Amino acid sequence: MAFINKKPLTIILGFVVVLQLSLFYYYSLSVDREYRAEKADLSSQAVMLTSNIEERVSIVKGVSSFIQTVGFDADPNLINEYLHTAYNNNSSNVMNIMIAPDGLIRYLYPLSGNTAILGKSLLLDSALSSPGMVQETIRSGGITIDGPRTLAQGEYGMVIRQAIYHNNSFTGIVSVTLKIENIVDQLLLKDTRIFVKTEDHTFLFGTPADQEDKQLIVPVTVYNQHWLMGIPMPSHKKWEMLRSVLWIDMAILLIIAFILYIFWHQSRFNRELERVVSIRTRDLRVSKRLYEKLAHYDSLTGIPNRLYFMDEFERLLQSAEPTQTYTLFFFDLNRFKEINDTLGHSIGDQVIKTLANRLKNGKVPFKLFARTGGDEFVMVFPDLPREHIPAIAEHISGLISETLLISGAHLSLSTSIGVSLYPEHSLNKDDLLKFADMSMYQAKSQEDANYFIFDWGLREKLEQKTMIAKYLHSALEREEFVLHYQPQINAVTGKMIGMEALVRWNHPEKGLIGPGTFITAVEEAGLMIQLTDWVLREVCRQLCEWRTMGLPLLRTSINISNSWFYNRNLIENLLAVLDQYGLETSMLEFEITESTALLEEHYPLLQQMRDHGIVVSIDDFGTKYSSLNYLKHFPVNKIKIDRTFITGIGVSSIDETIIKSIVYVASQLGYDLIAEGVETQEQLDFLIKHNCPHIQGFLFFPPLPAEDIHKLAS
Repeated sequence: MAFINKKPLTIILGFVVVLQLSLFYYYSLSVDREYRAEKADLSSQAVMLTSNIEERVSIVKGVSSFIQTVGFDADPNLINEYLHTAYNNNSSNVMNIMIAPDGLIRYLYPLSGNTAILGKSLLLDSALSSPGMVQETIRSGGITIDGPRTLAQGEYGMVIRQAIYHNNSFTGIVSVTLKIENIVDQLLLKDTRIFVKTEDHTFLFGTPADQEDKQLIVPVTVYNQHWLMGIPMPSHKKWEMLRSVLWIDMAILLIIAFILYIFWHQSRFNRELERVVSIRTRDLRVSKRLYEKLAHYDSLTGIPNRLYFMDEFERLLQSAEPTQTYTLFFFDLNRFKEINDTLGHSIGDQVIKTLANRLKNGKVPFKLFARTGGDEFVMVFPDLPREHIPAIAEHISGLISETLLISGAHLSLSTSIGVSLYPEHSLNKDDLLKFADMSMYQAKSQEDANYFIFDWGLREKLEQKTMIAKYLHSALEREEFVLHYQPQINAVTGKMIGMEALVRWNHPEKGLIGPGTFITAVEEAGLMIQLTDWVLREVCRQLCEWRTMGLPLLRTSINISNSWFYNRNLIENLLAVLDQYGLETSMLEFEITESTALLEEHYPLLQQMRDHGIVVSIDDFGTKYSSLNYLKHFPVNKIKIDRTFITGIGVSSIDETIIKSIVYVASQLGYDLIAEGVETQEQLDFLIKHNCPHIQGFLFFPPLPAEDIHKLAS
């Protein structure tokens, strides 16, 4: 509102603030007045309730005085005659009057409806009083009230008692029993919303109230009983007062708006002139900045491009002091090509743009940050201690892995980072960039870290990778691969509900090798179909062997690669293997990646598997696309929540929200659900609380050899 002079605007804003405060004060006074009136009415009801009970107490006191005068050994006819007279004088107020010498009920009037308790002992029969109440009456020596509760006669009421003493020795008890409905009728509580409850909010009598309503409460103390009398606050009066205040407020605000419009109308010419001048000036600045960006900045992300980076990096190295060091980070987005292939290049461009902006503003202490092409980025850090590299890499990875919402798709990405050091590795910028690039690809093959610092042994490792690929063919022929099985647990019942088969390479020289070391080489060598077929047959053989041993069979999941779906006669061969080992199709579960599930060309095969009773689940769901919208199109039965979200429990509210969303959508669409990578009790408690009790992870069991599974199941 720059078109309005500051002084009038300040006056108007001050008036608006004073108006709002005044109206709020008036509203608060009105609500408080209504509250005090309601509380006064409720207090009078509490006094009436106390007085009503005191009337019954006077009967007990009268009977006590009579007994103390004539004694328990008086003529029974005299005692019965007194009870008859006392009851008839108060018949509308009490249910019965009782005298119990030594706690044994001997005198009771009227007998009609009360014969069930005649002759019983108050001290021995627990149905005649609340726990401990008779003992409290004897101990206190005064009036006590027992209830309200369900009486031995079946009615809902309360008992007023007084113990009788002779020469400080207990001789008996007199009591009067009341029906609660009589008290309610006399206080006219039936036509009101008043209720009475205990201090721990147990409802006693009156009109039950909704616990969510705001309630007005006053205490009621009647001898040994401490009650709360309350009534729900009437909301309609509060809204009536609020509406009247709002009407006044709106009327005055409309007047103020009219005044502001007049100011605006008078200032329009000046504003138009200022706008034209501002546009001309801005256009000149934009043209200048655009010229600079075309030469040195990336048009998509707005950060420096490769040309600018190489020139600036060269300048930094040439002007570096002898003790100066630089650390070069080279990183890209893992499996980014799949986003372009499946969601389109426009979505890919939005991802790159969003992540570049996030990294730029993510408090990363870089000297240079540039996009060198595609999904590749570089960062240069001056004088970065080597021990700080893991923290910086983790920070960059965390920024990239935060969930993206692009055109309705939830995308969860990861990165691999290569690191080279100046002057340790080279003094030349091209060599440093090449070494960092090599290190990035090495980082992609690691399981324990997403970054790798270049060393001269990297070339040897690359040669070793080539050797692994060379020996894979013979490894399949020699059956050097083995399977480990990780149990899947129902955390609520503690029972094992299934297993996942995980392949290992039992190398004759290097021992047991995890899949992270050789799976990429298997894919590159074109052997994934053969390895998957071997895993399938080995799982079926092992299940058949366990069945022969008398062990119960559990559904076993197998990880299936995208390439396996191009196997000819896949369904026929699969059913033939199951038939060979005499296994039902329900014994197998195929885990596919989310990127595989997105390929519509696989849908017919996936549907055929489901139709034959084979469970198909999405592994690592959400780590690549996270679009819950795709679930309605996937022909699958089950979702496996990826460990990247599980590790965020208790750390990232975003990860927790994603898990809740996946659980909810899975339940609505009828998908089974399991969480993998569960390692802590906190993660387990969160998943159970949010209806995901099926668990797989080291908190229960790591992947185990077949013989250990046999021991576990037996």
